[in-house]
Amino acid sequence: MLLRPVYWGVRIGGVVWRRTGLLVSSLLHRAVLARVGAGCRFQPGVRFADPSVVQIGSGCYFWRGCAVSSELPGGGLLIGDGVQINRDVHLDITGGLKIGNRVLISEEAVIYTHDHGLDPRGRPVARPKVIAADVWIGMRAVVLPQCGRIGQGAVIAAGAIVTRDVPAGAIVGGNPARVLGRTGRHGQVAA
Repeated sequence: MLLRPVYWGVRIGGVVWRRTGLLVSSLLHRAVLARVGAGCRFQPGVRFADPSVVQIGSGCYFWRGCAVSSELPGGGLLIGDGVQINRDVHLDITGGLKIGNRVLISEEAVIYTHDHGLDPRGRPVARPKVIAADVWIGMRAVVLPQCGRIGQGAVIAAGAIVTRDVPAGAIVGGNPARVLGRTGRHGQVAA
């Protein structure tokens, strides 16, 4: 019976600690990013290599471990409203990245906007990328620089390696990713 109060004390303390971290982290990001819309929240551990080139719409949520980086100056990140970027996602913004409204990027996904050709030490070549509204990118998916656009309402399956543009409403998966089907109304798979 003595363990019950200890258990609940630890649980409540953890909730207070997490909420305080969320509040402090969100306030810090609002202070340093170029633009942050109303209602955006940032868990502790979210990192932006150059906060001055990041513009975020309203109601967005960034989970712990999300990292945004660039290998060249001048790349930017423009995010729409209602976007959720989950734990340990890496966004490369070297070539510029635009993310539409209500996009969901699942855990450990990686999105690249540059490549080095066949020389890993060669100068980075910027390749801009647009992710349209209502896209869902699954866990551990990798979107390579050769993909310049992911169309509205597309679904990228978990673990997919995306090497070319994705049409609107397509469901893609595999390595390299290929169209597996189409989304129908309300995210249901069309027959």
